[in-house]
Amino acid sequence: MLNNLLLAEQQNLNRILIVEDEPDISDFLYETLSLSGYEVDQARDGIEGLDKIAVFRPNMVLLDIMMPKMNGLEVCRRIRADENLRSTRVIFITAKGSLEEKLEGFQAGANDFIVKPFSSSELLARIEAHLRLDSLARDLELSEKRYRQLIEHSPDGILLFSDEKKLLFVNSRFKSMISIKSESMEPDTSINQLCQISPLFKEIDKLISKVQETRMIVSRTVATNFQRHLPSVLEIRGIPSELPGSRMSMVQVVMRDVTEKHNMDRILSRTEKINSLGILTAGIAHEINNPLTGISNAIQMLQKDTVSPQKRQEMLDLILNNISRITRIIEDLRVFSRQERLEADSFELVSIIEETIKLLRYQRENNQVEMLLQHDQQKYLIEGSKSQFQQLLLNLLLNAAQSIDSKGTVRIEVTQTQAPTPSAEIKIIDTGCGIPEDQLEQIFDPFFTTKRDWHGTGLGLAVAHRIVQLLKGSIAVTSKVNQGTTFTVTLPLLPES
Repeated sequence: MLNNLLLAEQQNLNRILIVEDEPDISDFLYETLSLSGYEVDQARDGIEGLDKIAVFRPNMVLLDIMMPKMNGLEVCRRIRADENLRSTRVIFITAKGSLEEKLEGFQAGANDFIVKPFSSSELLARIEAHLRLDSLARDLELSEKRYRQLIEHSPDGILLFSDEKKLLFVNSRFKSMISIKSESMEPDTSINQLCQISPLFKEIDKLISKVQETRMIVSRTVATNFQRHLPSVLEIRGIPSELPGSRMSMVQVVMRDVTEKHNMDRILSRTEKINSLGILTAGIAHEINNPLTGISNAIQMLQKDTVSPQKRQEMLDLILNNISRITRIIEDLRVFSRQERLEADSFELVSIIEETIKLLRYQRENNQVEMLLQHDQQKYLIEGSKSQFQQLLLNLLLNAAQSIDSKGTVRIEVTQTQAPTPSAEIKIIDTGCGIPEDQLEQIFDPFFTTKRDWHGTGLGLAVAHRIVQLLKGSIAVTSKVNQGTTFTVTLPLLPES
């Protein structure tokens, strides 16, 4: 549709209407323009000129000022008053050319003046200059229409705010995503007014403030309380924006529905969490069975009438100690297996690493693998989900432990790095079998596994990679066969308050 409209407009670019009551001048103009390749028509007065404009649809009108029935100034005013004709270029042809006449003509809406007598070369040069400007204006208009169509049909909601947090633009997709009436989001509406419409704008307000403070792209994921058919998880991104050559700075807000993606991530994460728990099951069962056996034996002894009071007290203490041991095991396991919350939190890195290493002591299959933690006693505060990070770490440590056939070590080193921003660098270094070089690029792909016993799901490192992304960090791996593997996780630090 847009291309057909463009073609029709392009065909009109060479149409010129001459409105001149003197036949000699009109015919001279007609012949000159026709020989130059223009499509030309003539009118003898202002009334006929307006009728011809409606039918001929010229791109330019050469208009005499002094004419019978209706003068050129009135014709020009009527052209400018018609919304469909406002883009038509009007050049007055006049014998006087006084300053007062030119001012009156420009006030009526003229684009230019040609004073009689004139040469054909001057006439053609001025016409070509105006048609060139007209073509550039149309190209600009077409470009704007294309970009507007792209924005309007974008699958993302898009808003534009001024530095004063006033709404400059919103596309229809945004309104449909959160079911807001159009009249509630008129241009120049302040963010404070929008916050009265939906609590989502409070999150957008915080996002804009962060962008204005840092002049960097800022993203966050929020859960919504919309109705069932609307998105429940949204990814909102704030982008600093400035017009070239303008002092006006703006913030572009892009909102994407990531509900389905979030649900899929949760399913994958839960699947891998169940797999990790399955690996720990044998060790945990052994750890629980030992105190249960002790409790059972103690109860059987207490049932005998021959037990002395001192022995009875010893048995009761044994029962209580074993119950406490089981409670600790269940608590360690509960920390890892609890349901994940969407909203962001923060946690202290080293304590979570220590907690995860403690959990891994129940893995009986690799009880000859020594896990060492090295850090510089600093506090590393990370923004994000504590539970997600613990799952990431457990996946990497389990992989490291399972790569060691007999005795070996897994070393966790925590240091601070400044590039590109203050970050915590966590290295997990094992002395295992290593990964072949041709497989290194595939290890983060879902369902790819290097485990030789086929017990892996192939999701562990894929989930770990996704969790690193959610924590706004990065993960890298180096490995040599029969020498070991090093995973390096880098996570941005929260600034000290």
